[in-house]
Amino acid sequence: MKNAWASVDERLKKQEILKESIIKEMIYKKTHKSLNALQWSEFTGIPMALAIIPLIVWAYGKFGGRFLSWDIFVLYCSLFVIIWFPYLLYKAYLLIKIDLASNMKNNLFYINKLGIVIKKEKIAMSILGPLFVIGMVPMLIELKTNAFGWAFAICMVLFATLFAYWSYKKIYDKHIQSIQKNLEELKELQE
Repeated sequence: MKNAWASVDERLKKQEILKESIIKEMIYKKTHKSLNALQWSEFTGIPMALAIIPLIVWAYGKFGGRFLSWDIFVLYCSLFVIIWFPYLLYKAYLLIKIDLASNMKNNLFYINKLGIVIKKEKIAMSILGPLFVIGMVPMLIELKTNAFGWAFAICMVLFATLFAYWSYKKIYDKHIQSIQKNLEELKELQE
């Protein structure tokens, strides 16, 4: 009888260990998927920022010096990209530092730091975005833009606003919260 109970107890322990390892693997996969989505987002932003720089230089070379509002607008865009590029590198650095095979405490630190950085970014973009639009309106007036130009500018502002809202909600917030939750669960399972 003792042997039977010992055998049952051993099988139950093996099943418990198996269940725990399956749960850990599922959490690792979900975390890795969210981390990949964030990394993809940041790593595509870096070449896009680099591609914008020659576009700004070309636009200023082609149209610069004729209208003061155009020159100010291009300067504003240039400063934004110059500040934005190292910021993108910093966010990518934070994402690279997350290593699921290492200490969960460090991973939680880096993902929480990224969450704080993204919150600050949202605040900055809610200020810089309207400044961009406010700077664009006098430029379009001074350039005597036709109705098509105005419609195009309005559509681009709407598209950029909707894209920013979508990316913050569906990419950053969703995946950062998922990673935080999964890392907390992994930390609990390791204890």
